[in-house]
Amino acid sequence: MILLLSPVAAEAFESRPYVQKAVELIEAGEQTLARTYLDPALIDYRLTPAERSRAYYLRGYSFFSQGLYVSARKDYNHALEFHPDNPIVLSALGHLHFDGLGVPPNQALAVELFRKAAEADYAPAQTRLGHAYLTGAGTEQDTAEARRWLERAAQDGEALAMRQLAASYRAPFAAVPEPQSALAWYQKAWQAGDPEAPAYIGFMLESGELASASESAQRYFELSAEAGSALGQAKLAHLYLSGEAGAPDPEKARALFEAAAAQGHAAGYLGMAYLYESGTGVSQDPEAALDWYRKAANAGSTDAQLRLAHRALQQKDLEGQLEARRWFEQAAATDSPRAWNDYAWLLATSRFEEVRQGMRAVGLAERATARERSPSYLDTLAAAYAETGDFEKALTVQEEALALVTEPDSALAAELRSHRDSFQAGKPWRE
Repeated sequence: MILLLSPVAAEAFESRPYVQKAVELIEAGEQTLARTYLDPALIDYRLTPAERSRAYYLRGYSFFSQGLYVSARKDYNHALEFHPDNPIVLSALGHLHFDGLGVPPNQALAVELFRKAAEADYAPAQTRLGHAYLTGAGTEQDTAEARRWLERAAQDGEALAMRQLAASYRAPFAAVPEPQSALAWYQKAWQAGDPEAPAYIGFMLESGELASASESAQRYFELSAEAGSALGQAKLAHLYLSGEAGAPDPEKARALFEAAAAQGHAAGYLGMAYLYESGTGVSQDPEAALDWYRKAANAGSTDAQLRLAHRALQQKDLEGQLEARRWFEQAAATDSPRAWNDYAWLLATSRFEEVRQGMRAVGLAERATARERSPSYLDTLAAAYAETGDFEKALTVQEEALALVTEPDSALAAELRSHRDSFQAGKPWRE
């Protein structure tokens, strides 16, 4: 269990029952009550440094469980003052820095915290460090190094490490994908208790990565959903909604989306938003749909963040554009060329000086066009160059964009030409 840290010293002390009671309350979800037992224990002068570190960690964990991340960070830091090498606390603090919970995100710092805990043989930290190497978050991407750490964690029974090892044998992480190796690790993760593992096997079957005419992808999604996986529930809901699981069944889809949403899963929120927006299986309710989209966006859904950004732009005022910029900023933090492009366009072409950021727009547009040199993305890059005053580059890129348009008389071609005319006159484009 995550709460079973270093053992309490053999000698009894008055605070020991309070700390043990706090552990029981935290396990039961009674976080606030648990702190009423920890607070007096923390001022007991008879606590050893290791015991005080544990008590601070427990209180920090209780704060973390309630989303009170600033308070959690303070207590984790106090815990390290008394036991600097405590791997569980190092890993917990790394989690906050990695995800930007209560602190500005600093993945490089988080990786070093994970590394220190991983080197102390703490399996959850080894899993997090392996994930960082696998994705290149906070460090150089290195699949071989990722597998080294993930395999160490897997040997300790970490199901999540097994699932990530499976991913390491699939594109884009494996130069030469090994689907059978991925399948084997997903099966081990499933046996180790990971409810999402069957869903990933289903995705492999669905995509054709596993050539098997005898196995049903839907069956694996069902297994995952039955085990309580929000991912499996949301995917199965889509199958019921689309009719891929037989006749369309909006009621079953809604029940599954609700189950996924109850676990805080973005796909569950998105599914509920769609149902209320379209009136599928429920009464159409745009306000309810908007509320679900906000939940999805706050849960990290790039699609929801972009939808809310573009909705805010419809206000056509400064307040709307500033709100759109906030959503675009979150979406652009993901691996989404569309998010990079759309955000760059706003930063390059807004009529409000408070919104425009030319150099930032150039950087985002260059990332998008490096992934896809489409007329629309090149148009954005040209507008970004123009915003910085580099009209020569803007015109060169705009001519490339026009050359890629297959229908010279289309509305897109006319729009690109109007932008070019503005750049030729030495004027940036304004929406």
